[in-house]
Amino acid sequence: MSRRVALLSVGFVLVLALSPTGPSAAGDRPGPSVVAPAGTTGVRLGGASSDAGPAPGEPPAPVAPSPEAARGAGGTGCNDAWRHAGGTPGRDGRSDELGPATAELLWSGGRPSIIAWQPVVDGERVFMVRQTAFGSVPDGSPVVAMDLASGAELWAVHIPYESGDWTTWIAAADRGKVYASRAGNGSSVSAPLYALSQVDGAVAWGSADEVDAGGYDGVVLAPDGDLLVGNFTRLLRIRAADGTTAWGADRVCSVSSSCGAATFGDAVYVADAAPGGHVLVRFDLATGARQYESPVMTGFTLQNTPFVGADGTVYLVRTQNNVATDYLYAFEDTGTGFVERWHVAAAWTTFSESALGPDGAVYAFASGYELVRLDPATGVPTATAGLLPDCASPRMATDGDGRLYLGNGGFAAGRLRVFDAALQPLWDVAVPNLNIGAPAIGRRGTLVVCGIGTDVRAYRAPDALPACALFADGFETGDTSRWSGATP
Repeated sequence: MSRRVALLSVGFVLVLALSPTGPSAAGDRPGPSVVAPAGTTGVRLGGASSDAGPAPGEPPAPVAPSPEAARGAGGTGCNDAWRHAGGTPGRDGRSDELGPATAELLWSGGRPSIIAWQPVVDGERVFMVRQTAFGSVPDGSPVVAMDLASGAELWAVHIPYESGDWTTWIAAADRGKVYASRAGNGSSVSAPLYALSQVDGAVAWGSADEVDAGGYDGVVLAPDGDLLVGNFTRLLRIRAADGTTAWGADRVCSVSSSCGAATFGDAVYVADAAPGGHVLVRFDLATGARQYESPVMTGFTLQNTPFVGADGTVYLVRTQNNVATDYLYAFEDTGTGFVERWHVAAAWTTFSESALGPDGAVYAFASGYELVRLDPATGVPTATAGLLPDCASPRMATDGDGRLYLGNGGFAAGRLRVFDAALQPLWDVAVPNLNIGAPAIGRRGTLVVCGIGTDVRAYRAPDALPACALFADGFETGDTSRWSGATP
């Protein structure tokens, strides 16, 4: 099994990385391990394949593309899930569901964890990693599935482990599968990406090529469900069907753990290091061919990823704690090149996930950590929430009404804040050691938040209805009062 040489054992690896070694197959890894710790009641044991039928009383897992699978892709459709970091393939943080306007707790409590990781939501399930040990251990970071409506644990699985592997992280959940890996640790650990059944956690496949991305990088999905993985020196498209590699392309990430991609239409975007600073690079989604890059944005280090609006505007918070070079940029992709629309001064942030409102408004942190709403055409502020100096690693989401959900990424001072579209505060709660544990918005506007200890929460209004149609005919409203039991 090949391993990338680690330049640093922890933390970040700058752009001095060695060339990657060749791909390695995942077939020699051990099988999955399903665990049932004290207090767990809903874990199924055994080696059922992902093709096995559902357990009694459980809905079948989707096995083919559906209208639901395309929601949020490329800024189209109705997004009622949080399938990966950034919420949509463009990582613009948008949900069409209506999130909670008040701190109405739906349920709380979950498996213990010493650090919080990004939860992902698909359908009526939420998936997360709950970590009990740091470092390379085989049983310290299980993938956990919980019922979105009740918080009941459905199953917990340790994915295959090899000596030297890192903490498990979840890449995405989509069409009956949840994807996870033990790669990362500042791109110093390479490991396969595994596809697990959403029904019972059984391993469907391990990727043919290893990845070195980690939980902070994040992964996004192509319209057909393939995974777009931004590694430190390679961008991969991994087939959702079987884990083989559709294509791979060289790239040069600036700082490890900040190498994720975004996709829109027929393009994949990454931010790469270049002489004098950084550039946005466009790759062809179908072939992986490198097509063109943006003008250089002056700077040295970069620890954020691009995001794309519904109109195709590509944004990048290019910051490094230097007021002379720290800006939020907006670029138009003309189909033949990038044209800068505007740039505005920005606060230094790391591992951030930004958000756009339903009207395209950009939520961002200006200098001094002032939370602002920007006009997408000009970058001019149209509203402010004032200074929030605890938001050095913010993660954001917006709902169908334009409410903004903001996790500050803090540890001792971890906090989730909620604002209306004009940045007037609605509610906020302390979430110690929040890290990247929020936000994630699923069906009926269910807001999932992960902290440490047994702190896993879901907020939802008692009368919440789904904003997106659950069935292909589009007649689902959530109101069953008009349903009939009569046979047509």
